[in-house]
Amino acid sequence: MTTSTVLPDAGSADQDRPPRAVRRRWLVPAAFLLGLTGILGVAVLGQDEAPSAPLGAVAPVPGGLARINGVLPVEDGDGPAAQDEPAEGGTHRVRVLLELTALEAEGVDFDAADWTVDRLGGGESEAVRASVQERSIGQGEVLQAELLFEVPDRALELTLEGPERARLSLGADHHHGGGPR
Repeated sequence: MTTSTVLPDAGSADQDRPPRAVRRRWLVPAAFLLGLTGILGVAVLGQDEAPSAPLGAVAPVPGGLARINGVLPVEDGDGPAAQDEPAEGGTHRVRVLLELTALEAEGVDFDAADWTVDRLGGGESEAVRASVQERSIGQGEVLQAELLFEVPDRALELTLEGPERARLSLGADHHHGGGPR
């Protein structure tokens, strides 16, 4: 009597399962690992932007601290901004009252061009005008600067960004006609 042996298919890891079922068995863990890698990648890449300090709180800047003392809307015909052309459609102007305090021996070097207003979703606004363009302040000194920005009417989250990634939230009061509450 002759005995014949049936050899399993070379592509099959399990004799009872067809090759397609074996591939499906790896599909769920592979999809899970891919999803986990994506989530971790977004978390790691999203961490390079530091959270902004709330309105009225301080944020570190090279040599000292920065704080927003107020964010005030500028109405047409209001103060020195009236000398400028009116704000573009869909935007309004705000005055940001910025206070810098030098704590370190090297002091703080202020340059208005270093400060921008960034908005959620991208985009930034540079200062239209500043009460102080450039100044160095020594240890223990305080500088009060007023910066004028043109920002979108419907912007939800605005952040004043300065040197060394200093981030200060502007809040939402400038939409309602008031300063900090």
